[in-house]
Amino acid sequence: MKILDEKGLTLVEVLAVLAITAIVLPVIYGVFHTGINLYNKIQVEGQLRDDADYAVSMMMNSFNSIPFDYATTDDGRIDLVDAEQTAITENTKDNSTFYTYSKEEIDPKNTNTRSIEFVENTVDGKEIQSVSIDGNIMEGNGDYSASSLKLRCSDTDRNDRSKCLHGIIEVNFTIHNARIERPLTLESRFGF
Repeated sequence: MKILDEKGLTLVEVLAVLAITAIVLPVIYGVFHTGINLYNKIQVEGQLRDDADYAVSMMMNSFNSIPFDYATTDDGRIDLVDAEQTAITENTKDNSTFYTYSKEEIDPKNTNTRSIEFVENTVDGKEIQSVSIDGNIMEGNGDYSASSLKLRCSDTDRNDRSKCLHGIIEVNFTIHNARIERPLTLESRFGF
């Protein structure tokens, strides 16, 4: 009488399972690791895009929130200057009243100026460059070190060529972040 015990695995079966596992596990790990890295990159780039969109919308809000007569540029900073005011005068002639208006220069000490520029800022102990509008630094995670603001004038004041009456503002954002490999580059243009 012969007793056979068939419980367990043969050496060939164990080696086959180990070979298949050695092939499949690195593939699964690679897919999982790539997925997590891609998710983080998309999340960081989305946040940086939101920060850049917010910065551009605040710049455009600066152009629309105050009346300004001209723009000037100096070393990467753009200033919006309100230097004139409208004066309304009541006139009476032949029993009728009419009004006239004229533009008058404001005293240079009382001009309203709003500035847009990139400034040095310290975030978490690290020196970065941030967007500043009228002296208020906008918070964000990105470093705008290689970014630029340009003013392209299409019409200047006849008496003072540094005063741009009509033109286009070009904003080139190059935003660095430690969590992404390459900087994010965004461009925007708007006219006045």
